[in-house]
Amino acid sequence: MDSIKLNYDQIAHEYNQRYPAAQKWERGQALLELATGIKARTILEVGSGTGYWLNMLRQVTPNLYGLDYSMGMIRQARRQPAALHLSRGIGTQLPYQSGTFDLIYCVDAIHHFGDHRAFIREAFRLLKPNGALAIIGHDPHAADIPSWYIYDYFDTVYDTDLRRYPAGTSLLKWMEGDGFKDISSQTVEQIKNIHVGAAVLKDPFIKHNATSQLALLSEETYQNGLERINEALTEAKEKNQQIVFRSEINVKMFLGYKK
Repeated sequence: MDSIKLNYDQIAHEYNQRYPAAQKWERGQALLELATGIKARTILEVGSGTGYWLNMLRQVTPNLYGLDYSMGMIRQARRQPAALHLSRGIGTQLPYQSGTFDLIYCVDAIHHFGDHRAFIREAFRLLKPNGALAIIGHDPHAADIPSWYIYDYFDTVYDTDLRRYPAGTSLLKWMEGDGFKDISSQTVEQIKNIHVGAAVLKDPFIKHNATSQLALLSEETYQNGLERINEALTEAKEKNQQIVFRSEINVKMFLGYKK
């Protein structure tokens, strides 16, 4: 499947707006617990972006490696407190020696890799014995389809996500087929953000460049989505009703070990 491209160099400088200090990120805690549990000494994040998650793992080991296609993101990651080993590359051709890492993971990134199974094969090659691969993100194909107002008000977003995200069932099947053992899937974070009325306009995730879902949209399509939201707000006010915009998403971790 051809990947849908987004120029992260253009949005790297403001990408961290999606990580407000007040937000508790349970997926990060799950990742930290995994790295601690397997006593990971060498860790690679593929699609490392601004280094937000890698920097957190400095509690576990100083040997932190990140790979991203965007030089803009890499420049942002170099500003993290942790001394990160950063490289530019793609998720399907990882430029490291076999048997190098104890933990390889990606967070909200596999949908950018194009050939999802090629990434899984590469991860298996690079892991040491007993090393782990963790793929973290939401699954728009799942039975518990995300209830996300972004999908409701902005044209094409949900259909695009269905094309670029692999189904969780496929990830597990590919991991098993490529040699991983003790494969599992679990929900590591339940996002429940409720925005009442005009408060939705202050949601950091509604900004055009805050998520790839919206950043992929043309300016016209994005503005049309905002107009729909404002029309809904106006209609609710005229009827003296309260309108609620929901973000209810299960973030999952697909996990496998190289035995």
